Amino acid sequence: MRIVIDKEMLALTHIVASLLLIQLMTLDRNDAFVALLFGVFIDLDHLFGLKNYAEAEGVRSLFDLDTMMDPGGRWKSIMHSPVAVMITGPLSIASKLAIPLIFWGVHISMDYVEQNLLGNFSSLEAALLVLSGFALLSIRFSLFVEGAGAKNFREYVRAELRSLRSMGGAYF
Repeated sequence: MRIVIDKEMLALTHIVASLLLIQLMTLDRNDAFVALLFGVFIDLDHLFGLKNYAEAEGVRSLFDLDTMMDPGGRWKSIMHSPVAVMITGPLSIASKLAIPLIFWGVHISMDYVEQNLLGNFSSLEAALLVLSGFALLSIRFSLFVEGAGAKNFREYVRAELRSLRSMGGAYF
């Protein structure tokens, strides 16, 4: 069970780090979508790689979490290898945006550091997650205070929730 939590926390670290970069780069919605696509959602390729993994290792291996979390696992696609620069590089050049390349590079770098230096959800990764989250919250709150003239954190939270409701409609 611990390994599943570790993997989710890495995904959360990717999300928070990408959102922080989006905020620091002041990207608009379209560019932010591209950034999230290459900074976070490239991990969806793992779902497609599970078929090849099950064929190579057997269906029972899908329930052996220690084997599945192996950094060299067969369930990763080409987007998690250095060869993917041949995809993201030309895409960045064709779209005249460095965003795909930057966010893909950050994602791959974070994976590399975690797998080869830190280990699954180490205390250093937890610190990175907390500090990045705090930085993101601080930036968003200061922009809110600047724009709305409010100085109350409760007003900020209410405004963020209203924003989420308007994006999610009936789900919130």
